Amino acid sequence: MRQIVLMCLIFFTNASYAEQDSKNYVIVTGIELEGNSVTKPFIILRELDFEIGDTIPEQEWHRDLKTSRENLLNTSLFNFVNFECIQDSMVNFGVILKIKLVERWYLWPVPYFLYADRNLNSWFEADDITRISYGIDLTYNNFMGRMHKLDLTLIGGYNQDYGLSYNIPYLTRKRYLGLSMSVGYTRDKEIAYRTDSDKVVYFNGNSVFVHQSFYAVLKPYYRFDIRNRVYLSLEYNNRLFSDSLAVLNNDFCNEEGTRFEYFSLSGIYKHDNRDDHNYPLDGHYLELELTKQGLGLFKHSPDLFYGKLTVDFYSPIAGAWYYASSVTIKLCNRSKPPYFMSQGLGYGNDFVRSYELYVVDAMDFALCKSNLKYAILKPVTKHLPFIRNERFGKIHYALYANVYFDFAYSWNTFDNPTSSLQNNLIFGTGIGIDFVTYYDKVLRLEYGINGLGETGFFIHLVAPI
Repeated sequence: MRQIVLMCLIFFTNASYAEQDSKNYVIVTGIELEGNSVTKPFIILRELDFEIGDTIPEQEWHRDLKTSRENLLNTSLFNFVNFECIQDSMVNFGVILKIKLVERWYLWPVPYFLYADRNLNSWFEADDITRISYGIDLTYNNFMGRMHKLDLTLIGGYNQDYGLSYNIPYLTRKRYLGLSMSVGYTRDKEIAYRTDSDKVVYFNGNSVFVHQSFYAVLKPYYRFDIRNRVYLSLEYNNRLFSDSLAVLNNDFCNEEGTRFEYFSLSGIYKHDNRDDHNYPLDGHYLELELTKQGLGLFKHSPDLFYGKLTVDFYSPIAGAWYYASSVTIKLCNRSKPPYFMSQGLGYGNDFVRSYELYVVDAMDFALCKSNLKYAILKPVTKHLPFIRNERFGKIHYALYANVYFDFAYSWNTFDNPTSSLQNNLIFGTGIGIDFVTYYDKVLRLEYGINGLGETGFFIHLVAPI
C-alpha cells in the first residue's frame, strides 16, 4: 500500500512539473510560406532547424528561429526573409510559423570584364587597359526552383575562358548528397612565368596564345547537417605551354615537351556557422582541405600534396563595434612544384593586406588577419518607389569603418635569391571603409602601410575576412 501511495505521489508531482514546464515549450503546428513563386517548398523547409510537430523549449525556439533565418539567407536565394509566429488557437502552446520571402532574380546574363592580373591593384599598376578580357557570364541560380545552379561562361579578348558548370544540391530523397560538375577550356596571351623581387613577371605572346588548358571537374559532396559539408573533388587537367616559356623557365617543360596532363584529388571539410556568408559579423567558420595534384596516372605528371586549414572567428563586441580574426595554415610535401603550381601568399584571399602588389612563392605559410570595425550605418532597408518589383525595388545596405592588422610567416625550402619576403615575418596595417548591399555585393576601400614602409590605396570586392 505504501508503495502505491508513493508511486501516486511521484506521478502527480511529475505531472505538476510537466504542466508547469509545458508553458516554456512551443509546439510547431504549421509552417506557411509566402513569396516563393519560384522556389520549391522542400528547398525552404530543408534549411529549417525544426519540422511540423516538433515540441521545442522556448529558449531553443528563439535560437532555432535565428539560425533558420540565417540558413535561408545564406542559400543566396532570397534578398529578405522574415518570420512571423502566430498562436494556434486549436492547440495549447501551438505556433504557426509564417515565412515571408523576397526572392532574388535568378537568371543573370552579365556582361563580363576581367583584368589579367591577380587583383585590381596589380592591374592598375601595370597601366595597360588593353589587358582586359570581355564576354558574358550566364548564371541561373535557382534553376527549376530546386536550387540547381547553371553557369555558362563565354569570355573572349586578352585571356579567354569558355566553361559550363552545373550544381545539383540534392540527388536523393533524404537530401544529403549533392553533385557539382564543370568542364572548360582556357587560353591566355599572357601568363606569369617567374617571380622577381617578390613581384610576378609576365610573358606576353602578343598575338599568340602562350597557354592553353582543358579541364573537367567532378565534385560530389555530402551535407550531413545544415552547417557541415564534406566535398570530394576529382579534376582532370591538360595544359599546353608555349615553347618560348620553356626557354625562359624550364618549369614549363618536361622530357616530352611542354604539355602537362594530370589528375588532382581533393577532400574538403567545411563547418560554417556564420550569420551571413556575404559579410559575417557573428559566428565562426572552419575549412580543412587535403589535395594531391598528380596521381601518377600520366607520365611526367606533377607531384604535389598539401594541406590547408582556415579558421575564421566573428564576434559583436558592444553597440556598433565588431571584431573578426582569421588564421590560415598551409603545408606541402617537400617536392618542388612547377612554377605554375607554386602559389603561396598573394593569391586568392591568402595575402597580407597592404602587400597586394607582392607575392611570396612559399608553399608553407601561416597567415593571421584581424579586424576591428564600427558600424557607421547598420543594415537599412529601403524601397525604391520607381521600381515596383520587390526583387530590385526593396534593397538593403550598410556601411562599416574598420582598422586592420595582418601578419604572416612563410617557409620556402627552395629559396628565391631575389626574395626579401619569404622565410620572414611580414605585416601590414591600415584603415578602411566597407559598403555592403544586396545581391552579395561588397565594396572595400582601404589605405594601408606594410612592413617595407610602403603606403597605398587598395580596392577589393569581397569581405575582408
